[in-house]
Amino acid sequence: VDKVLPEWACMYCGIHDPACVVRCNFPGCRKWFCNSRGRTSGSHIINHLIRSKHKEVCLHPKSPLGETVLECYNCGCKNVFLLGFIPAKSESVVVLLCRDPCLHSNQLQDMDWD
Repeated sequence: VDKVLPEWACMYCGIHDPACVVRCNFPGCRKWFCNSRGRTSGSHIINHLIRSKHKEVCLHPKSPLGETVLECYNCGCKNVFLLGFIPAKSESVVVLLCRDPCLHSNQLQDMDWD
């Protein structure tokens, strides 16, 4: 018996926990993938992004952070291959920053991040 999966199920393996999937945000694609490897060489979302040359993802609306496009806090860059994170020193917050130029920007040195 085939189980009917929700539209946000991973295109590779069918995982559909909202906390575990992201949507490719490329117009005309908008397919869902998880971060699991399964039988592929990398995670399903990374495998898709590399093969399709897409670079933007969005979290599921029911994920802990809600429907959020991952982007640089400083400049808004949405290329996930350029993003990294920096934890705040005093709060339980992480900030996404692109590796260049924002990570090395002088204006960010004044903020309270590790």
